[in-house]
Amino acid sequence: MIKTGVKKPSPTEKARANAIKFYEILNDLPSDFSLGLNNVSKEFNGTWKKTVVNGLTAWQNETKILFNASLYPVRKEVFQAIEKEGYPLRNEIFSDMKRKVDSPLTKEKLKELYCKQKKSLQDIGKEYGCSRQWVSLLMEKYGVKRRTRSKARIIAIRQNKILFIRPRR
Repeated sequence: MIKTGVKKPSPTEKARANAIKFYEILNDLPSDFSLGLNNVSKEFNGTWKKTVVNGLTAWQNETKILFNASLYPVRKEVFQAIEKEGYPLRNEIFSDMKRKVDSPLTKEKLKELYCKQKKSLQDIGKEYGCSRQWVSLLMEKYGVKRRTRSKARIIAIRQNKILFIRPRR
């Protein structure tokens, strides 16, 4: 049987598409737009005013001129600066830029559920609408120690989650 369908883009193709999308966003900004970058690096810090050089969008800061491609490595900071000026970009999705996900599951709540109430990662995940892997990542982030397999198995047996049959002698 031959598989048919849409071919997934390669990482190079995704990166190229994201760069093109980035350039389009910068090109679509108003001609009098100024971009303030701080805490990036010496070559990028300062206020950059949009200008046109040889028909291409460029950014001028006193004596320096940068083209859109020069700003791509600091695109996160550029997007933050654009949003700070009142141009929302939240609808733009860049696959190579992971969004920060805030979890309602705090360190204290996680310790309460896992350590005191002896709930499993899967039970906590079901309760909070996420996967057990996500709960595991949160535990790692918060520095909460995981149970050993043997302790987890003992708790599961006591909670009747798994059946334990003693072998006959």
